[in-house]
Amino acid sequence: MTPPPAPAALRESAARLLAALAAHDDREYRLTVLKRFARRLGEDGYPLFLRILNVVAESEDAEAQRLVAETFATALRRMDLPGGALSSWGATRLPESKGPLAASAFSGGFFGAAPRRSLGPVEYLAVWHLQRTQRQELSADGLRTALGRLVGLLNRSDEVRVLYPQKLAADARDELEGGFTRVTRQRLAAIGAAWSAGATPAEVAAAALEERADPDARQWILRDL
Repeated sequence: MTPPPAPAALRESAARLLAALAAHDDREYRLTVLKRFARRLGEDGYPLFLRILNVVAESEDAEAQRLVAETFATALRRMDLPGGALSSWGATRLPESKGPLAASAFSGGFFGAAPRRSLGPVEYLAVWHLQRTQRQELSADGLRTALGRLVGLLNRSDEVRVLYPQKLAADARDELEGGFTRVTRQRLAAIGAAWSAGATPAEVAAAALEERADPDARQWILRDL
C-alpha cells in the first residue's frame, strides 16, 4: 500500500497549483490548468486532488481560496468539473438488439467489471461513502470532514453557491442514468437543498449523512427506481 503523502508534500503541491492558477488571468485557461493538474495525478489519484483542495481550504489565504472557487464556477458554467472515476454499479445495460447477440455486444459491467463514471468532487465524496465502489468505503467522519472543508472553500464564489446546488438537484432527479443509487440521489438532493438554503459547511456535510440506509440499499435494484 502506498503511504499517504506527508503534510509538507501536500502543501507544496497546493502551492504549485495556486501559482499555476494565479499566473493566468483567463478563467477558461485556469480551468484547463485545474483539470490538467487533477488528471496528472492519475485516475486513482483523485482522492489526493481532494486532499490538496482541503489544504487550500484550511489555509488562511482568502485570495487563494477565491481563485480556486472561481475556477470551479467556470467549470460549473461549462458543465466540465475536474472529475474522478468511481465504479458505477448501476450502469450496466442489456444490449439492444432484435437479432442474435455477439459476445462483444456485452459490456464489461455485464460480467461483473463495473464501468466507472467521472464525478465532480462533491458527488465523488458522496458516492465514495454511500455506494460500493472499487475503493475502500469512505468513513462517515471522513465524509463529514472532507465535504465540510470543500463546501467552505467553494463558498468563496457566490456563483458556485448557486450553480453547484442546482447541479446536485439535477443529478438527484436523474433516476435512469444508472450511476447513483436511490439513497445516493436522496443524499445529493439533501446536500443541494441545505447548500442553497445558506446552511453552514458543517450543516451541508451533515445533510449527506442523515437517513443512512442499510448496506443492501446501496445496491442498484429495479424497485429503487
